[in-house]
This record gives sequence, C-alpha cells and structure tokens, in this order.
Amino acid sequence: MQKAFLIIVALGALTNTYGQKTEFRASLNSGLFSFAGKSAEAASAINYNDQSESGYTNNPYGSENGVGIGFSGSIKRVSRKNFMLGIDAGYDILRSKIRIDRINGYTGSATYTYDATGKTTLQYSFLNVYPFLGYRVPAGKLNIDITGGLDLSHCLHAKEKGKAKASNGTRYETSVDRKTIKNDIRPRIQLTASYEKFGAYVGYSLGLKNYRSGYDGGTNECFARLFRFGLTYQIK
Repeated sequence: MQKAFLIIVALGALTNTYGQKTEFRASLNSGLFSFAGKSAEAASAINYNDQSESGYTNNPYGSENGVGIGFSGSIKRVSRKNFMLGIDAGYDILRSKIRIDRINGYTGSATYTYDATGKTTLQYSFLNVYPFLGYRVPAGKLNIDITGGLDLSHCLHAKEKGKAKASNGTRYETSVDRKTIKNDIRPRIQLTASYEKFGAYVGYSLGLKNYRSGYDGGTNECFARLFRFGLTYQIK
C-alpha cells in the first residue's frame, strides 16, 4: 500500500496548481466477477476422497458471474476545463461461479463417477486502489464523468466453496484455500452519472495477472474480469 500513499501525495501536490474543485465521495459497490482465458470454464467436476471425506473442484475458475460487494472512498480534483484526476480506495468481496456436472470419487480401492448438479463459488477479499484520469461532461443538472485508470488490487483471502448432489442422491461439499496471487492489476474504465450529491456508476476491468501461473501441465491461462456498478454520495 506504499504505492497508494505515494499516489495520494502526488495527487495532492498536483491539484494545488491543476484544478479548481475537489470532491470527496463514499461509494457502495457491487459487481459481476468471473474469469476469462483458455482455462476458464462453465462447468467442472468435484474430485472427492471418501476416506478423508474431503474434496476439491477440479477447475474452480468459472466463466459464470458471481455477485460481489464492497465499499470505498474517493478524492477527485476537477479542473476549470472539466478534466479530472483522482483516486479511489476500498475493500471488495468478489465471487465467481462454476457449474458442477459430475463427481469423480475414490473409495480407497476403486474409483467412481456420477453425474451431478451443483456449483462452486470462489470468494476473494481484495484491498483495491484505483488511481484515475477523466473528463466531466455537464448535462444540465447532471454531471457525466468518464474515467480510466488501473485497479491495483491486493488479495487478502481466497476460498473455494462447492456444493453438489450426485445422481445417486449423495451430497458433496468442498472448502479449500485457493489463494494463488498476491496482487492483480486491472485496467479499468468507468462512467459515472451524478445529480447534486448522489450518483451511480458502471465500469469494467480486466486483470493482467494469470491466476493459474503456478499450475503444472496442460493449458494454464486464467484472468479476472469484473463488471462494476454502484452508488456514490458526495461528502464534500
């Protein structure tokens, strides 16, 4: 987070000469999180060991969207010509999903396979900093802000949670630590509409970090993608 502190210091120094107006906002964030790349799949299997009564999802990196939530605060400097410079920092809980369509089991002496119905969720906790540049388009009483920058995300925690029911009626669950990265960088674009102190936004970011970079064998290419949306309130 030292880099984030340096960005904030630089922002403060620049805005003394760059702009005219400073805005402070709080945001309640949500989003649809999933994975892209050759290794991201819509369906996978749970591999289960009957002896240890434990299992894991063969490929937990799903191309199906899961709903996340978060909160953040931002400082934004708007110049006389409506150019802007800012930074947003907060906490995100992001979830992806993958459908489970079979169970691959091992009894200790034999293997078995059943068709199944269920899903696995990957839940991530991130500290996120978003430095950005942009331009404001006044539209009567409405302000439209178009911004672009980078999500600088630090992964605190990652957990797989899987649940599925096999065709023989047996239910299977997984709970596995899945933290494979420390940091991710996601180029991000965002559109915000605000009226007086209230606003709403939509945005999109695609990660540069391969979440399967440490895997051996086969094709290992998997990147995070996030469609963001949320509500903002201007504190000052």
